[in-house]
This record gives sequence, C-alpha cells and structure tokens, in this order.
Amino acid sequence: MKRLILFLFAFHFSLLAFAQMNEVFASMPDSLLPLLPEKARRDMLDFYQNHLEAKVRNRLSEYAFLDTLTDTYLRLTSSKASTVEIKLLQTSDSLPILALIRTVAAPIRDSHVEFYDTLWHRLPWLRLPVPTTAEYFPAVPDSLRPALDLVQRSIDDLRLVEVTVSPDAPIFTLQVSAEVIGAPLASEQTEDIKSLARRFLCPLRYRWTGREFLALP
Repeated sequence: MKRLILFLFAFHFSLLAFAQMNEVFASMPDSLLPLLPEKARRDMLDFYQNHLEAKVRNRLSEYAFLDTLTDTYLRLTSSKASTVEIKLLQTSDSLPILALIRTVAAPIRDSHVEFYDTLWHRLPWLRLPVPTTAEYFPAVPDSLRPALDLVQRSIDDLRLVEVTVSPDAPIFTLQVSAEVIGAPLASEQTEDIKSLARRFLCPLRYRWTGREFLALP
C-alpha cells in the first residue's frame, strides 16, 4: 500500500512538472524567442501532445520544430541555424530555476546561456563556469605545451563555445569546435594546429548540485 501511495505521489508530481514545463515554454517572453510568438508555441505544444509533428512556421517563414519535451527538459529547433534548450533545475531551497540555452550555427555553433526563475525573471547572479582554454586540453604532453599557446590564442580570439544540457540529468557540456582553431594564424600553421586540437580537445562537463556547478572528470 505504501509503495502504491509513493508511486501515485511521484506520478502526480511528474504531471505537475510536465504541465509546468508546458506553461513555462508558452509564457516565454517574445524578447527571448522573437522568431516564435506565443500562439505558435502553444500550437506546437498541442501538436506534440496529440502525437503530431510539432512544427510551425516562424517569423522567417522557416519551419520550427519542437524536438523533445519532458517534465524537466525542452529542445526546440527554432530556425535552420538556431536551437533552444530549456532545462528545469531543482535548487536546495526547493524553488526551481530555468536554464535557457540559445545556440546559433553561423556555421560554427556558439551558445548563449542564461538563468531565470519560472516566471522568466532573469537571475544575473547565476552563471555557468567559464573554463580557461587549457582546461579543454587536459592531456596535452609537456612537449606540446608551446603549441598550446597558439591554440589558446585561436580560441580566446573567437570564444565560440557550444553548450548543451542532458535531457535526463542536470549536466551541462561545453564544447569548443576544432574549426575555430587556427583562425587567426598564418595558413601554413593552421592545419598543424587543427591536428593538435583534434587529438587533444575534450568537452567539459558540469553538474548542477542544487547550489553550484561542479566540474565532472
């Protein structure tokens, strides 16, 4: 009997969270998602919940797709060159917050991450860690460290980082594209630097603990 009560409670909570994510997406300010007005977003949700293809025309007359929707996660292809992820994060004081990740491919993917409460009030005090360039290269041998200085200059000049979040866990992944490596360098150096980057460049992961971001090995 106790197990049944716990199951029903968990199921009820899941439904509430799912409904909350629906409303969070529908009530998102147009300034944060100018390509899709509220009516288009609500149409998407209706299509998705009725097991139909959740696509609508955006303000560029391109198709936008609602790719994934769970009780804590939403992923949207808002245009040919942009995606949006929303992740519901629990906190130590039980007040959930939202991570909003907007990524543009032009053509290298670059992300902008902000945090909000569930009424879309921005939380400027909360930020994702900004790792140093060297942290993306944890396994570079000492003999190649001088070449890393050139790589660092390439990354720091452009500072293009793609951020994604797991649908199933509060884990954020930061990835620098090897295509940005060598951009400011002479052409004869570029391929050598890109080769180094492809060998040693690693994504970085951070888990939200409810109070802070913790780097994962």
